Amino acid sequence: MRIGIFTESYPPIINGVSTSVQTLIARLEGAGHTVFVFTSRYPHYTDDREGVFRFASFNSVVEPDYVLPIPFSPRIARIIPTLKLDIVHSQSPFFLGMMARRVSRELNIPHLATNHTLYTEYAHYLPLPTIGITRWLLIRWMRQFYDSCDHVLAPSELTRRVLIESYRVQSPVTVVPTGIPAPPYVLTRPAEVKSELGLPPDARILLYVGRLAQEKNLDLLLRSFVEISAKTNDTYLVLAGSGKSRSGLEHRAHALGIHRRTRFTGFLGRTKLDPLYQAADVFLFPSKTETQGLAVGEALAAGLPAVVVNAGGAPESVRDTIDGFLVADDSEAMAAAALQLLADPILHRRMADEAKRGASAQTPEKVGARVIAVYEALIAERKTQPDTLGVPLSLDLGDEGQNG
Repeated sequence: MRIGIFTESYPPIINGVSTSVQTLIARLEGAGHTVFVFTSRYPHYTDDREGVFRFASFNSVVEPDYVLPIPFSPRIARIIPTLKLDIVHSQSPFFLGMMARRVSRELNIPHLATNHTLYTEYAHYLPLPTIGITRWLLIRWMRQFYDSCDHVLAPSELTRRVLIESYRVQSPVTVVPTGIPAPPYVLTRPAEVKSELGLPPDARILLYVGRLAQEKNLDLLLRSFVEISAKTNDTYLVLAGSGKSRSGLEHRAHALGIHRRTRFTGFLGRTKLDPLYQAADVFLFPSKTETQGLAVGEALAAGLPAVVVNAGGAPESVRDTIDGFLVADDSEAMAAAALQLLADPILHRRMADEAKRGASAQTPEKVGARVIAVYEALIAERKTQPDTLGVPLSLDLGDEGQNG
């Protein structure tokens, strides 16, 4: 198959969506398919692979580190029909999602969309009069967009239910989580990781990985650590990630009296993050707004038991009392579960082994095969329908973009 992936999130941006997209592309190409990527252009960034087409972009007001594409390019519009795409797969319902929808209609090929994000949980970022109006507009937009697609993928059952029950999406929705690669062989020893963080060799690490943002419920994490640190002398809280809330969280840690045992690492690439997973003792995840929670899956794959707030899509990655604990949105509950794991080495070892075992059921190969099956079914179904090919692509506005 020849597949077009349309995504605003793609390197050099590293987040859950771009990680999911890269994991899928690697599996598709590993299975012998040809993948073309349509994404945003970043200044001074050059792709290290062929088949990447980048649209001119502008800086996001909401997130200055991100850019938003201008999905118009005469050059790319001329190229797309020559690629002989069999299917398009969009990763958001906005700029490049609309582009994918147009390509699908004008070339008469199927359009599959993945809903990675419950955008209504991020309504506070948009500069509209009230959150209620913003949520209403987002739901209306997402319902119309996904109903225009041939099929929708959701990374969790929670996301599927929201799309169908809350957004009232009529298109078929299938749950396919992101594949979690097995952790690589790590050369950096835990002692070296702790030394780089300024921790003593015998320190026990409670780890959070993710953006530092309002919707991540991180004050709960800090309040939980107040209770944990009061009952242990050797535990440290490490927050790996970047975001607008970092300064506020650092001040909050000072106010709570836990700043000397708290570390903010900033963004970490894979070469630093993988050793940190393996050096940590317990993974703590307080977010209630995830569709899946990739970091939870990565932690479990590394054999790191997880304590996760039982809300959103992240809990679907955890088997409660087997490879982690699902807890209420309560600092005492999170602290109690973490302390139980810290106090019981036999329980910790059992959960660590089960975490690795459970993660093996969600490899990129297994997940990729499910996505490929959906592609094949949609393509076969489209071949039985009348040819409704529209006019040639006429995206004749904006910069011509570039082909990586």
